[in-house]
Amino acid sequence: MLSDVGLDCSLNFSWIVQSELAGMACPRTKLHIDYLENQGISHLVSLSPEMLPPISDHNNMKWSHIFVEEFEAPSLEQILNFIDICKTCRIQQRAVGIHCRMGRGRTGVMGACYLIRFCGLAPERALINIRLLRQGSVETREQERVVLQYHDYIRQLDLDAP
Repeated sequence: MLSDVGLDCSLNFSWIVQSELAGMACPRTKLHIDYLENQGISHLVSLSPEMLPPISDHNNMKWSHIFVEEFEAPSLEQILNFIDICKTCRIQQRAVGIHCRMGRGRTGVMGACYLIRFCGLAPERALINIRLLRQGSVETREQERVVLQYHDYIRQLDLDAP
Protein backbone atom coordinates (compact mmCIF):
# COMPACT_ATOMS: atom_id res chain seq x y z
CA MET A 1 0.00 0.00 0.00
CA LEU A 2 1.30 3.47 -0.85
CA SER A 3 2.03 5.88 1.96
CA ASP A 4 0.19 9.20 2.13
CA VAL A 5 3.36 10.84 0.81
CA GLY A 6 3.34 8.48 -2.19
CA LEU A 7 -0.30 9.26 -2.88
CA ASP A 8 0.38 12.99 -2.50
CA CYS A 9 3.18 12.79 -5.08
CA SER A 10 1.24 10.64 -7.54
CA LEU A 11 -1.65 13.11 -7.42
CA ASN A 12 0.50 16.26 -7.52
CA PHE A 13 -1.78 17.35 -4.64
CA SER A 14 -1.40 20.71 -2.91
CA TRP A 15 -3.61 23.17 -1.10
CA ILE A 16 -4.07 26.46 -2.93
CA VAL A 17 -5.99 27.87 0.03
CA GLN A 18 -5.75 25.60 3.07
CA SER A 19 -8.97 23.66 3.72
CA GLU A 20 -10.78 25.55 0.92
CA LEU A 21 -9.25 24.73 -2.47
CA ALA A 22 -6.73 22.12 -3.55
CA GLY A 23 -5.26 21.40 -6.97
CA MET A 24 -4.15 18.05 -8.29
CA ALA A 25 -3.68 15.75 -11.23
CA CYS A 26 -6.58 13.49 -12.13
CA PRO A 27 -7.29 11.01 -9.33
CA ARG A 28 -6.96 7.65 -11.09
CA THR A 29 -7.78 5.12 -8.40
CA LYS A 30 -10.18 4.53 -5.53
CA LEU A 31 -7.17 4.94 -3.23
CA HIS A 32 -6.64 8.46 -4.63
CA ILE A 33 -10.27 9.39 -3.91
CA ASP A 34 -9.94 7.96 -0.39
CA TYR A 35 -6.83 10.12 0.10
CA LEU A 36 -8.71 13.23 -1.04
CA GLU A 37 -11.56 12.52 1.37
CA ASN A 38 -9.01 12.07 4.17
CA GLN A 39 -7.56 15.48 3.29
CA GLY A 40 -11.04 17.01 3.68
CA ILE A 41 -11.99 17.36 0.02
CA SER A 42 -15.75 16.92 -0.33
CA HIS A 43 -16.37 18.33 -3.82
CA LEU A 44 -14.26 17.41 -6.84
CA VAL A 45 -14.30 19.51 -10.01
CA SER A 46 -13.02 17.76 -13.13
CA LEU A 47 -11.70 19.88 -15.99
CA SER A 48 -10.35 17.08 -18.17
CA PRO A 49 -12.71 15.41 -20.63
CA GLU A 50 -9.85 13.07 -21.58
CA MET A 51 -9.55 11.57 -18.09
CA LEU A 52 -12.24 11.11 -15.43
CA PRO A 53 -11.81 10.04 -11.80
CA PRO A 54 -13.36 6.82 -10.43
CA ILE A 55 -15.88 8.73 -8.33
CA SER A 56 -18.89 6.38 -8.53
CA ASP A 57 -18.15 4.46 -5.31
CA HIS A 58 -17.79 7.57 -3.16
CA ASN A 59 -21.17 8.78 -1.98
CA ASN A 60 -19.75 11.49 0.29
CA MET A 61 -17.84 13.16 -2.54
CA LYS A 62 -19.79 15.53 -4.77
CA TRP A 63 -18.54 15.79 -8.34
CA SER A 64 -18.88 18.45 -11.02
CA HIS A 65 -17.36 18.62 -14.46
CA ILE A 66 -16.41 21.68 -16.48
CA PHE A 67 -14.70 20.19 -19.49
CA VAL A 68 -11.87 22.23 -21.01
CA GLU A 69 -9.67 20.75 -23.74
CA GLU A 70 -6.05 20.08 -22.78
CA PHE A 71 -3.71 23.10 -23.18
CA GLU A 72 -6.73 25.35 -23.81
CA ALA A 73 -7.97 28.15 -21.59
CA PRO A 74 -11.38 27.91 -20.00
CA SER A 75 -13.98 30.36 -21.22
CA LEU A 76 -15.21 33.16 -18.99
CA GLU A 77 -18.49 31.23 -18.65
CA GLN A 78 -16.60 28.13 -17.46
CA ILE A 79 -14.65 30.18 -14.92
CA LEU A 80 -17.87 31.74 -13.62
CA ASN A 81 -19.38 28.26 -13.30
CA PHE A 82 -16.35 27.14 -11.26
CA ILE A 83 -16.55 30.24 -9.04
CA ASP A 84 -20.27 29.58 -8.43
CA ILE A 85 -19.44 26.02 -7.31
CA CYS A 86 -16.79 27.44 -4.98
CA LYS A 87 -19.21 30.03 -3.54
CA THR A 88 -21.69 27.28 -2.68
CA CYS A 89 -18.97 25.10 -1.15
CA ARG A 90 -17.62 28.00 0.92
CA ILE A 91 -21.11 28.62 2.36
CA GLN A 92 -21.40 24.90 3.15
CA GLN A 93 -17.81 24.83 4.48
CA ARG A 94 -16.88 22.12 1.99
CA ALA A 95 -13.36 21.95 0.57
CA VAL A 96 -13.07 21.81 -3.22
CA GLY A 97 -10.53 19.83 -5.20
CA ILE A 98 -9.88 20.81 -8.80
CA HIS A 99 -8.06 18.69 -11.34
CA CYS A 100 -7.14 18.37 -14.96
CA ARG A 101 -4.99 15.59 -16.39
CA MET A 102 -1.70 16.71 -14.80
CA GLY A 103 -2.98 19.46 -12.48
CA ARG A 104 -1.10 22.33 -14.12
CA GLY A 105 -2.61 24.43 -16.93
CA ARG A 106 -6.37 24.32 -16.56
CA THR A 107 -6.17 23.70 -12.82
CA GLY A 108 -3.75 26.63 -12.44
CA VAL A 109 -6.09 28.99 -14.30
CA MET A 110 -9.01 28.12 -12.03
CA GLY A 111 -6.79 28.37 -8.96
CA ALA A 112 -5.58 31.83 -9.97
CA CYS A 113 -9.17 32.97 -10.59
CA TYR A 114 -10.13 31.65 -7.14
CA LEU A 115 -7.31 33.72 -5.59
CA ILE A 116 -8.58 36.80 -7.43
CA ARG A 117 -12.21 36.31 -6.39
CA PHE A 118 -11.91 35.06 -2.82
CA CYS A 119 -8.52 36.38 -1.69
CA GLY A 120 -8.61 39.74 -3.47
CA LEU A 121 -5.33 39.27 -5.34
CA ALA A 122 -4.43 41.21 -8.46
CA PRO A 123 -4.18 38.89 -11.49
CA GLU A 124 -0.39 39.20 -11.73
CA ARG A 125 -0.02 38.32 -8.02
CA ALA A 126 -2.50 35.43 -8.39
CA LEU A 127 -0.45 34.01 -11.29
CA ILE A 128 2.79 34.32 -9.32
CA ASN A 129 1.24 32.70 -6.25
CA ILE A 130 -0.31 29.81 -8.15
CA ARG A 131 3.00 29.13 -9.90
CA LEU A 132 4.84 29.17 -6.57
CA LEU A 133 2.26 26.85 -5.00
CA ARG A 134 1.94 24.54 -8.02
CA GLN A 135 5.01 24.37 -10.23
CA GLY A 136 4.19 24.48 -13.95
CA SER A 137 0.78 26.07 -13.47
CA VAL A 138 -0.81 28.16 -16.23
CA GLU A 139 1.04 26.85 -19.24
CA THR A 140 0.07 29.11 -22.15
CA ARG A 141 -0.33 32.81 -22.91
CA GLU A 142 -4.01 32.17 -23.67
CA GLN A 143 -4.41 30.76 -20.15
CA GLU A 144 -2.69 33.85 -18.71
CA ARG A 145 -4.95 36.13 -20.75
CA VAL A 146 -8.14 34.51 -19.47
CA VAL A 147 -7.02 35.13 -15.87
CA LEU A 148 -6.60 38.82 -16.74
CA GLN A 149 -9.94 38.78 -18.57
CA TYR A 150 -11.67 37.29 -15.51
CA HIS A 151 -10.18 40.01 -13.28
CA ASP A 152 -11.32 42.73 -15.68
CA TYR A 153 -14.80 41.19 -15.81
CA ILE A 154 -15.33 41.14 -12.03
CA ARG A 155 -13.76 44.58 -11.67
CA GLN A 156 -16.24 45.94 -14.20
CA LEU A 157 -19.09 44.36 -12.23
CA ASP A 158 -17.85 46.16 -9.10
CA LEU A 159 -17.70 49.46 -10.97
CA ASP A 160 -21.25 49.00 -12.29
CA ALA A 161 -22.70 48.29 -8.84
CA PRO A 162 -24.72 51.15 -7.30
